[in-house]
Amino acid sequence: MALTFRQLRYFLVLADELHFGRAARRLHISQPPLSASLRQLEEELGVQLLERSSKHVALTTAGLAFQRQAQRQLEHLEESRALVRRIATSASGLVRVGFTPAMLFRQLPAALKALQASHPGIEIQLMERNSADQVEAIEAGQLDIGFIHSMPLPPSLSTLTIADEEFLCCLPQHHPLASRARLEIRDLAGEPLVMFNRSLAPHYYDRIVSLFHVADQEPSIKHEVSHWLTIVALIAHGMGVALVPRALAGSMFSNVVFLPLANTNVRHQSHCIWLTDAVDANRDLLIDSVRATCRQIPSDMRY
Repeated sequence: MALTFRQLRYFLVLADELHFGRAARRLHISQPPLSASLRQLEEELGVQLLERSSKHVALTTAGLAFQRQAQRQLEHLEESRALVRRIATSASGLVRVGFTPAMLFRQLPAALKALQASHPGIEIQLMERNSADQVEAIEAGQLDIGFIHSMPLPPSLSTLTIADEEFLCCLPQHHPLASRARLEIRDLAGEPLVMFNRSLAPHYYDRIVSLFHVADQEPSIKHEVSHWLTIVALIAHGMGVALVPRALAGSMFSNVVFLPLANTNVRHQSHCIWLTDAVDANRDLLIDSVRATCRQIPSDMRY
């Protein structure tokens, strides 16, 4: 006769209580079925698991070893049972997710992993697009959700802030200013700036330019690009300097340093956005996952 999970469960309760009466009450059975189950288990294994008398019950050496193995078996069973139940009841379908490359250094990867762990039936399709294109695609029904940099949004969209971070100055590693503890905007006067093209990110462009104007400086914009990671890559090749959100310090480029800025309070926000009137249960599960991921991060580290 093969071992059953009922026998394992009965044995583990008895091994925990070391008293047939208490174990039977805990299992909501009478003592005879418990004693019979133990005898069958010992016969099947060919070993004595318990030393028992009218006044004494104790685990044998074999019983102690079997207790550990039985516990592992039941834990594996419960994990398997929970997994198949989750799969059977899990949501399913496709969620089309827009993102900018810099979101890979924020909460997006963790939120997607958490969603797929809890709802393996949901399929995620990632589409890399700039922020403005994501807004248009969501309104046109081509994306279900987007992860964008801060910009003016139409009233049809709902938004959730996932990052609120300071700007840092990104410099080539061997730049004369790279040894400083922090910089001021006037330190960057005349330095070749790497920036977004204004048509792609007017909100960011205007804020950076305004920082220079407040410091009575005129920015020297040398290169214009369309991705944050391109900015950092160009600086790694010594092509200039830039002001970038703090999250980019985690991009792991070599040959660059990131320094804080003194006397500035300009910050950069990133958002999760979706069409307010569109009903989509799977998309809402991803929004819940994003919220949960953000809550796990201390407020002073949300970048």
